[in-house]
Amino acid sequence: MGRPFILHYEDDCIHCRSCKTRVGFIRDHLFTNIGDESFIFHTVFNVEVPEDKRYHQVEKNGRTVADTYCIKCGNLLGRKLIAIDKPCSYNREGVFFISLHKVGLTNQDGGVNEQAAGANVQDGDADEQGGANEDVDLLAEGIANLDLNTNL
Repeated sequence: MGRPFILHYEDDCIHCRSCKTRVGFIRDHLFTNIGDESFIFHTVFNVEVPEDKRYHQVEKNGRTVADTYCIKCGNLLGRKLIAIDKPCSYNREGVFFISLHKVGLTNQDGGVNEQAAGANVQDGDADEQGGANEDVDLLAEGIANLDLNTNL
């Protein structure tokens, strides 16, 4: 088996959390399955899916799936749906169920778009000096003092 090469694209992507290799485009996202904690994509790249049927698993609901691995680090990212008895719009053959916890988001500038723990913590008890509309009130007073009927 030859050494796989890694594809790089300039677009908003998801990446493997372990090695930061890009594995899919945000635009190829079909659905987010909150119950299964996975993103559903119709296309991904830089992943490896075993072709050998010995590595395919049949689930209780009759779906046949295969594990999907990052091509660079070998981290298990999710599953590919190989066969299904009753397909629907997002649950059809060939889609990928990528775990929310195994991937992150990368913006088009190449920066990682993940928040550190506590990034949304805000000080709701902070006291403000003056009212929120203080500048608006001062502006309204200034306009009220203008003489609009001046003779030029």
